[in-house]
Amino acid sequence: MNKKILITGASGGIGKALCNAFANENNTVFLHYNSNKGRAESVLNQLPGSNHQTVQADLSKPDQISAMFDLIKVIDVVVNNAAVVEPHILDQLKFDEWTNIWRKTIDTNLIGSAHIMYFASRMMKKNGGGKFINISSRGAFRGEPNAPAYGASKAGLNSLGQSMAVALAKDNIFVYTLAPGYVDTDRVKNLIDDGVKSQSPLNRVATPEEVAKTALWLAMEKNQFLTGSIIDINGASYLRS
Repeated sequence: MNKKILITGASGGIGKALCNAFANENNTVFLHYNSNKGRAESVLNQLPGSNHQTVQADLSKPDQISAMFDLIKVIDVVVNNAAVVEPHILDQLKFDEWTNIWRKTIDTNLIGSAHIMYFASRMMKKNGGGKFINISSRGAFRGEPNAPAYGASKAGLNSLGQSMAVALAKDNIFVYTLAPGYVDTDRVKNLIDDGVKSQSPLNRVATPEEVAKTALWLAMEKNQFLTGSIIDINGASYLRS
């Protein structure tokens, strides 16, 4: 491919798999991280190829997103993968705790992704086009009763992707959304039990590599007419029509 790829949340389970998938196809990867520089550099050091680099930004801070793009300069593909999720059960929190979690979640998962699309789309337009792949969630459809801000942020991300697919098509920029269910990562490993696995007729959850390979496929040149699509990766654990 030989493209320049920005992957947000690059040091986590899905992020690491995304970095490996794109680096293995001779792309240059910008590995975004928020606070865990050491883990991001560990992923960077394991990637094949050269010229990859880490970039830092708190995605809830617009000025930090702007500064990040001052460093990137040119981009062909963005994978909006970074997200925060924190349990916030309605009847167990004080109101200030509730509002803080909602603000942080929406600012990072939804508004942060929108700001990234603002800056990156301008670079893509100058370069003749590009692609966005937004990582949403099954929870956008199924609901997240113990983390409603997360579910709402991902539902908003779905709408953002579809809106921008229409807005950016004239500039040869295409937008896709992936909606995984549970993925076998360290973040949720303690939540994946037999009950969760049995939600799928395959009796398992997705691997990070399955999400990454789907994102890589969407980044290929021949998938433009899928722009605006939301693709489920949940092993038939939640079906919608």
